[in-house]
Amino acid sequence: MKDGAPAHETPEVGEVVWRDDIGVTCRRWNWRQGVRTRLGADATQMWFILESLPAMPLAALHEAGDQLTRGLLEMMPGAVIESTLIGFDPR
Repeated sequence: MKDGAPAHETPEVGEVVWRDDIGVTCRRWNWRQGVRTRLGADATQMWFILESLPAMPLAALHEAGDQLTRGLLEMMPGAVIESTLIGFDPR
């Protein structure tokens, strides 16, 4: 979708995309997602990825995760939430 209307675009050479076996699901570092992969009210499992660059303090990443968790629990009381930090290199 683009500007509220269905759109078909081709990623640029070298562009970062997320994809599955059917095709590209998201372009440009996750700023636009497609209808096929969006979350709906009937979703029972969700997976969120929060990333940070080295200049971002680890505490800020944790705070972003905490804010997301609080918002999800507010919308869906009783939700089971698991959180894992991966790829952290303290150097």
